[in-house]
This record gives sequence, C-alpha cells and structure tokens, in this order.
Amino acid sequence: MKKFPILKIPDVVFREVTSMMTPTEIMKLSMSDFKLELLLRNRKCKINVIIVQTGNIHPKLDTSSEKHCLSVFFEKSENDKRNPVTHLAQLQDTNLTRLFSYKFHYWALIADDMKPEEVREYTAKILTLEFQRFSVHAKTMSNDLLTELVDKIPQKMEFVIESNIALDYSHPKALKFPLTIYTDARWLKVEDLLSIRNLGKIKLKKTNFDCSDVNKFIQYWSDCDEDMIEAVWIKLKEGTQIDEQQLIKNLIVISDISNGQHEWDWIFMKPRNMGNRKFVVGQLEFRKNEIIFSANDPLKGNFSNEYSILELVHQKRDCEEKIRKMEKEFRGLRDAEKKKLQMELKELERKLTDLNRDYEIRNVET
Repeated sequence: MKKFPILKIPDVVFREVTSMMTPTEIMKLSMSDFKLELLLRNRKCKINVIIVQTGNIHPKLDTSSEKHCLSVFFEKSENDKRNPVTHLAQLQDTNLTRLFSYKFHYWALIADDMKPEEVREYTAKILTLEFQRFSVHAKTMSNDLLTELVDKIPQKMEFVIESNIALDYSHPKALKFPLTIYTDARWLKVEDLLSIRNLGKIKLKKTNFDCSDVNKFIQYWSDCDEDMIEAVWIKLKEGTQIDEQQLIKNLIVISDISNGQHEWDWIFMKPRNMGNRKFVVGQLEFRKNEIIFSANDPLKGNFSNEYSILELVHQKRDCEEKIRKMEKEFRGLRDAEKKKLQMELKELERKLTDLNRDYEIRNVET
C-alpha cells in the first residue's frame, strides 16, 4: 500500500482530514514527522479535557478514543530510573499544550502501594504544573498525609480523594474547594456542612448522615445570611431509608405532583432569611439512600416559576400568621385591619391558583 502524501495536500484538505481524527491519532501523527508536528501545532486542535493519570502501577501509555477527551496513562519502565511524573511533565510541556487547545486539565495520582514519600514527590511535581483538578486514589490514607495534601492543594483547584479515611480525621479546609469529592466521608460531621461558604459542589459517597442530619443542614441553609453552596450530593449512612417527612420537617416546600413517576423525586423551597443572597431556590432530590441538595439563582436557569410560587406561598403564610395573631390578641378589635388582611390573603390565594399548575404546597410542622 502506498503512503498517503499528507504533507503535499492543500492546507484546507489537511485541516479537514485532521478534524476527523481523534486526539490519540493526532498525537501519533505528530510523532511521525517533525513537519507534521509543526503543522498540527499551528492548527491547535480543540478538545474539552485532558486527563493525565500517573503512579507506580499502571496500564501502558495509551489514550482514549473519545474525540473530545484525551487521556494519558503512563507506567514506569523497569530500566528507567526517572520518575514517571517527570516524563508526563515533559510530555505536557512539549506535546500536549502545543498540540491541543483545551478547557480542562485533570491529574489523577494512583497511590496504591505507594510510600508516603513517593506520594509527596509526585504531588510536589504535579503542583508545579497548570491544571484544574487533582485526584488521589489509594486503598487507605493516613491523617498526616491527607492533611498535607489538603494544605498544599490550591483552594481554586477541584479536589478528589478516593480512599478510606480515619473516622477521627478533620480539616477546616476539607470542603472549601470548587469541587470536592470524598468516596469515604464518614468522618465528616454536620457541623462541617454548616461551615460551607464557597458556593462549590460537594460529593460524599459514603457518610454517617441520616435524614435528620440533612434536615438540620437545610434548616441552617434557610436561616443563613449568606449563600452557602451550589450543590451537595450525599449518600446516607448504610441501611438508612429516605424519610421524606423528616427531610422537610419545619419547612415550607412545594413538590412536583408527578413525584413517584421519575427516577428521582424533587422538592423546592425558599430560604426564610433572604439577606443579600442570590441562590435562593433550594432543590432537594432523593432516591433510595441518596440525596442531592442544590441552591439556584432564579434569575439564571429555569427556576423563576418555582421562585414566584414559593414567594407567594411565604407571603400567604405570613398573612395567615398575622390574622391568627390579631384574632388571638385583640379579640374582635381592629376589625378594619383584619378585613384588609383577609382581602390581601384572598388576593394572594388567587395569584397562587393562577400561577401554580404543577406543584403541591406542603408545610411539615414539628
């Protein structure tokens, strides 16, 4: 078979041909000829994410076949005394950043069977590079080593720990990253959730939380002066079943009338204390023993209708409270003011009836 004369084709054709290639194919093509590498550098192929995985025990050097995602895996040769992360740093400097334009760079350190000194060495080298997410996978991790990692990772980075963690572990910075994932979060306490203020996303795959703990967190969110979080995903304590009444106790909420017909059930709520907050539509989703609570900006996204309904529900509740208080304290006096409130209540009910077509209004008392 004759070789395809790719260097002799017009630039327009070259761009069309390379646009149909995967990132893996582009990397291989750049290694085959220096002139091709220069042409590909000039083209700067756009991809969404680069994932670099390193460690002592690995698959061979390979890349994924997805068109918009490049994964690089590396293993250390028995005869090569150099550190694998050094190779990958060189690969990034000489190939990846020059060949590709990308939005997201993800480093994954496989630390199984690594000594603490090796983890520190790898981490130190990786932290000299540009990236957005850093994850560590290990069977177990000591409190001291995890503390070092949490201290050293820049707070602007996404942080993932896939490892068993001791129950007595704690760190004030543990939940302060834009994205935080712990596969073992049984060491976390409700007080840790109450301290969140970074509007990030948190995923806790194994916890000791139950429905009353989640309710305590939501109650705190409702009364807080500040925006706390964008989303938190919690897998409840093993064996715990969802108790919907416990989850929404002492909260005014609206729930989709089609709940039970979807994989996830969802409930919406508005904070009691609005303060200067922007993320004021709380959304609670749950199934089996998994819960997702998110806070949303009604001015962005598709939550304006839910916010308007919740605002009317709260106004209606406040008006009803004023009427009850007046009836109890004044016993027939101030009838004109009471009549005005009753007319206001009737108007709120009318607006709510016109606006609300999809939700059941619920107020679960203690």
